Amino acid sequence: MVVAQEKVEWQEVLTQTHAENNPRLVRKGKGYSKIKSIVVLAFVVGVTGAIGAETIHLTVVQGAEIRTLENEISAIKTKNDLLQMEADKLRSVGRIESVALSMGMEKPTGKVYMAGVVPAAKNEQGAPPTQAVTQAESKPTALQQFSRKFTSFFASTQR
Repeated sequence: MVVAQEKVEWQEVLTQTHAENNPRLVRKGKGYSKIKSIVVLAFVVGVTGAIGAETIHLTVVQGAEIRTLENEISAIKTKNDLLQMEADKLRSVGRIESVALSMGMEKPTGKVYMAGVVPAAKNEQGAPPTQAVTQAESKPTALQQFSRKFTSFFASTQR
């Protein structure tokens, strides 16, 4: 197989220009590339502006909303504390007793029966204590201790 080779003389002046050798690379409209650059630049500036506006909205507007909500929360907590103090005052035994007396009720005389565990009082006559009193004065069982702690925990969480 025989292949022909073209010899290039280095001293010869090139008669063809680059545009003649490769016609696909030549652009005829220089204004088209300027418009395209302007459109791309405008798009980049627009996207950057939109991101900046959203960032400002997040930091300034929503920050102000957060501060407003925090102020409302603190005001509600203060009001809640005041209402809790008022409820404690209204629940006090002394106030209930004074209101009951002012309404015409009388203090009971004699034996007063109360529901719940009440420490047993010593008998005035010196009679031997009953079984129930003996159990109340003895050391409580583990189940009773657990029950008291469990009840006191939930009573404390009601406030």
